[in-house]
Amino acid sequence: MVEEIKSVVKGKIFEKRPQRIIIEVKKDAFSSTLNALKGLSFNRLTLFTAVDFIKENQFEIVALVYSDERKVLAIVKTRIPRETPEIETITNIYPNAFKYEVEMGEMFGIRVVGNPDSMKPFVLEGWGDLPPLRKDFDSIKYATEHYESRNVEVKYD
Repeated sequence: MVEEIKSVVKGKIFEKRPQRIIIEVKKDAFSSTLNALKGLSFNRLTLFTAVDFIKENQFEIVALVYSDERKVLAIVKTRIPRETPEIETITNIYPNAFKYEVEMGEMFGIRVVGNPDSMKPFVLEGWGDLPPLRKDFDSIKYATEHYESRNVEVKYD
């Protein structure tokens, strides 16, 4: 399986266990890698998200694609800079990526090129702060500024 993937994908490929493969690629090879995997029967996008590596000043973009035929999960990763957080849409490969891309825009501030809705509000209508899943977002400060203080005693059994 790994050899077959290596023949169509350029990047670092690790087999974590027989049914799980991790592929790390450059940003410009991300969508072509997913397209190649789809051609190898990885037909199901199960997750498309981001991880904020604030100390490295990068986001990691992660797509999990599964092959029902092979019973293998491929985890495809790339890194993008936090200053210019952009990635190409993959909706042309996996149409169900649409809402994941909208969520990436809203929660991380990552612009998905080719998805016109990626920076439109989906859940956070009227939000005027940093995207809430960025590590530099201060949730305590936000809550203090936007919500009434409540003195509630919580009893634990």
